[in-house]
Amino acid sequence: MDSAYLHIVTNHIPIVGVPFALALLVLGIWRKSVELKSVAFLVFTLLGIVTLGVYLLGQGGKEFVEHLAGISEHAIEEHEKMASISLVSVGVTAILSLLGLILYKGFFFLKRRQSDRLLDGEVSAEAKPSLPNWLIFAVLGLAILSSGILGYTGKLGGKIRHTEFYGGATNTEEEEGGGRGRGRGGRK
Repeated sequence: MDSAYLHIVTNHIPIVGVPFALALLVLGIWRKSVELKSVAFLVFTLLGIVTLGVYLLGQGGKEFVEHLAGISEHAIEEHEKMASISLVSVGVTAILSLLGLILYKGFFFLKRRQSDRLLDGEVSAEAKPSLPNWLIFAVLGLAILSSGILGYTGKLGGKIRHTEFYGGATNTEEEEGGGRGRGRGGRK
């Protein structure tokens, strides 16, 4: 399998995954569920890793598709620039999510629970750690931004090979009269 094929197959994971994790986070905020917010943060962290992989596969895929007939170099460049922005936005979201999980659910979580033990060895219900609101809303804002950026990046990627969806035809089709009976030599 080449990287162009793998890029086409995997690029949908962040495009669909970030809005999915965003929905989990919103549900966690609405239900005041520490668990749902934590799961959303974990999914954002994993999506950061996947997005890096998709980006690297796209770099290899560029080498394959830029030499094909009818491919616009401009469309490739636009998609590549937007993909870089997508990588940064999802990456920052993932890093903030990972830091939140480590700082508020990891090592400090263990220390906090040990210090809140009652005399009989039980942990109080109030000892349940939570992510700070500023972090939750920072990740929420970044996730909304990332969802939009990823959607637009996917649209630009579709313009590279799927000209039928964007009102254009490749140069080869126009010269041969192809493109569903339009152009020179087509039906009138």
